Amino acid sequence: MVMNFATLRGLLLLSSALPAAAQAQQEIVTPPTPSPAAAGTASEQDIIVTGARLQAVREIEAKRQIEVISDSISADEIGTLPDFGLGEALQRVPGVSTVQNNARGEAQFLSIRGLNADYNLVQIDGVTLPANEVGRRNVSLDVIPSSLASRVEVYKSVTAAMNGNAIGGIANLRTRSAFEGKGEPFVGGRFDIGQWDFRRTRGNRAPSGQAELVASTTFGADHKFGIVVAGSYFRRDSASVNSATDNYLYFDPVAGTRLLSPASDVSKAFAAPDRRRWLHYDNVRQRYGMFGKLEFDDHTMFKAAVTLADFRHINDEERQSNVVVANTAVTAATNRYTHFSNVSATSGSVANANAQADLSNFYQTRRMRYADAHAELTPGDTVKADFGLNYAIATYRQDARLATYRIANTSSLAYRYAYTPGGFAFFDFANPGFVANAAEYRQFEYGTSSDDNREEALTARANLNINMEADDRGFGIATGAYARFLDRRYDFTVDNYRTTPASNLLLSNVLASESYAPYNGAGQRVLLIDPALAAGAFAANPGSFLGVNSANPAGNRQADYTLTEDIAAAYLMARYASDAVRLSAGVRFEDTMLSTGANRQSGSTSAPVFAFRQQHQQYNEWLPSAQADWDVSDRLRVRAAFSRTLGRPNYDDLAGRETVNIGITANNPDGGVSIVSGNPGLRPRRSDNYDLSLEYYVDRDILFSAGLFQKDIADEIITTRNQANEVFEGVSQLVTRVRPVNASGSRVRGIELNAVVARMRFLPGPLAGLGFSANLTLLDPTPPQVTLADGITRRRLSGLFESADTVANVKLFYAAGPVTLQGAWNHLSPTLFSVSTSDPLQDRRYAASDLFDAQLRLKLDRHWTIVAQAKNLTNFRPQRLFGPGFGLLREEVDNGRSFYVGALVRY
Repeated sequence: MVMNFATLRGLLLLSSALPAAAQAQQEIVTPPTPSPAAAGTASEQDIIVTGARLQAVREIEAKRQIEVISDSISADEIGTLPDFGLGEALQRVPGVSTVQNNARGEAQFLSIRGLNADYNLVQIDGVTLPANEVGRRNVSLDVIPSSLASRVEVYKSVTAAMNGNAIGGIANLRTRSAFEGKGEPFVGGRFDIGQWDFRRTRGNRAPSGQAELVASTTFGADHKFGIVVAGSYFRRDSASVNSATDNYLYFDPVAGTRLLSPASDVSKAFAAPDRRRWLHYDNVRQRYGMFGKLEFDDHTMFKAAVTLADFRHINDEERQSNVVVANTAVTAATNRYTHFSNVSATSGSVANANAQADLSNFYQTRRMRYADAHAELTPGDTVKADFGLNYAIATYRQDARLATYRIANTSSLAYRYAYTPGGFAFFDFANPGFVANAAEYRQFEYGTSSDDNREEALTARANLNINMEADDRGFGIATGAYARFLDRRYDFTVDNYRTTPASNLLLSNVLASESYAPYNGAGQRVLLIDPALAAGAFAANPGSFLGVNSANPAGNRQADYTLTEDIAAAYLMARYASDAVRLSAGVRFEDTMLSTGANRQSGSTSAPVFAFRQQHQQYNEWLPSAQADWDVSDRLRVRAAFSRTLGRPNYDDLAGRETVNIGITANNPDGGVSIVSGNPGLRPRRSDNYDLSLEYYVDRDILFSAGLFQKDIADEIITTRNQANEVFEGVSQLVTRVRPVNASGSRVRGIELNAVVARMRFLPGPLAGLGFSANLTLLDPTPPQVTLADGITRRRLSGLFESADTVANVKLFYAAGPVTLQGAWNHLSPTLFSVSTSDPLQDRRYAASDLFDAQLRLKLDRHWTIVAQAKNLTNFRPQRLFGPGFGLLREEVDNGRSFYVGALVRY
């Protein structure tokens, strides 16, 4: 098997150099085409359906025609989805939500039926693209422009022909074909301009907005050739602030003595915040996209397409942090915190503390490029073969610059705190002028770092279908093969310098002219550092620094890793179809060979010794599946499905490396010593999936559906945080170890309800223009158990990791003549996102979220439509919670609202 893999790998890598590169496996899910009944219902009124109503009609028809349990969102009449990115568009699909980029307003990863992003797969035209994000296997949705999509289909049950790495489901973006719409020339686009009400504090502020253009046509003899080109640009110029109370201490409410969790029950203790931090972000995010497809269709038996695409997302971020930390010294004789007094359930006093102001400049570039070649051959009415190659490159590059300034523990930072449980803690300083005086902060360090991640994937596939199309009747059979070869390289570089004891470089010398007053600071302001002045001070004062930090050699080697993953698959499936019943069953075999290499450190951080070590893993799986569809009547359809699928670990989780972080860093926001390691022995999740769906099509405009599902998941993967006192470099200190592990199995049961009403013909007069789509997903999970730090005790988690038990989406729209008004609401219940194996109170979750967006359209003529839209109308602020009963606020992120105005155009 190893020799076969190597031979095939070499041949495919050679073939990828050919000009006509690459298309990956496309599943046997035929694009929906109007059924005779649906086509026969068209009327003159239907012809002019536009906007939200047109989307609803198309989504109803797609659900009826796609051969697995699915939902979708289609482009509106100008060929572009009415959202700023693929992630935002997917939030409108029943049962779908997204994970935001660090809770700061960018829909980045996909969640299907409330299940976390690692359970799901994102594809473009059936192609699984490589990941352009450090730390995850997932594709960043904010890199992909929504204008690329003709329709996005979300498959919630799978067949043997589909990729097996999809416990939750598959989102497949179908790009536009030049042969759509009878192959007539098409030009469509949109442009808008707007701003966020939370604008950047520093720099040259500019409007936000986007511009997109899609064009297609056919040409040549009998219009056998077609071409599609698309381009897009997006810019978001905005700011955010994260108000963080990173940690709490616990006090006996009667004796006032120190209580430590989990050794003591702190459920009724007084909780005292000992750290308050504001993180202010100025961001300019930009996305560039280019797409081109050349097609051939002889209109008889042969089709082919070659696609080239290049998407790039750039984030220029300036993060400024101000933190005040209480002196938590303990008086051993009394077991009391020395500097805390008058502690109550909501307030207290601290007599001694330290402070820090730091700057982190990040310049991030995510890029996705792929070349894609695909051909279909239909030599007979019931025989179809398709072949494809795909070669894709995904890269992530981040350059960072750090400057830190500190005040040591001092009584001049004494303060009194007050808070309400679940709210942000306010620190009222006895000497407010001291904490706000930049001349009191002495420089501690200056440094730069870079993350460089590159992932290449070469994919090949071939399928043969006999009597398997949607309109075919009787018995059919399908078979195919699939291979994917992935190479991933990650390199981290750090260049950090600490100041000398005699250095007197002060924050006041590099202070920015601007400052920021947080909404919850009662007039207190965040001190901001000027990056140019900080860089200049470092360059002008080499004698104030000790030279290269002794930790740099370790930092430059310990995080690096290499990884290859080779997957070979084959499947066989059969189908029987009558006019009312369709039955299919099959089995897929997937063999995975994994190799990962990393530098393992011995010795101290100041004098490290590294040895490169490779580790290997191979596993294979048989993945059966079956589905039955029954048209009980012209309106009622029943579907049932079973499948076995996988959830492969994230690449970073598999890397056999160990990264040590000392102090407050991006990877160690809590400070202290943190050791983050991978786990090359992680097993993939395995899930048996059961689905039952009822779909009632009242007519072409109205759909009601309900689904039941159950997923029995083995070898769940979670990231654990274990805190314990360890001897680190000769000193006993608190060390946090972060490591992914396989937990016990879990079971997820759920119900999914969906209603789409494109128009309400039954209502009188103008009310007939009302329409809506609404969906609700409810999960009843049995979360996995984790083993605690003692290696013996086990506890069950409070919920599934990064999964919401309730997902709800509602879109209400009203069309009257040229005017369309629509509003959208998205709801997620609380979501667990971090787990501790040393203290359950350190588990963290997001509070419930509710987002409201609105859009107004005015159609001027058949070519032009004016659009105005607003996002996050209620100014929702994401919150992260922890502590007893998740009753303590750890972080609250303010992103603000945004407002845009623009136009849609079509010719």
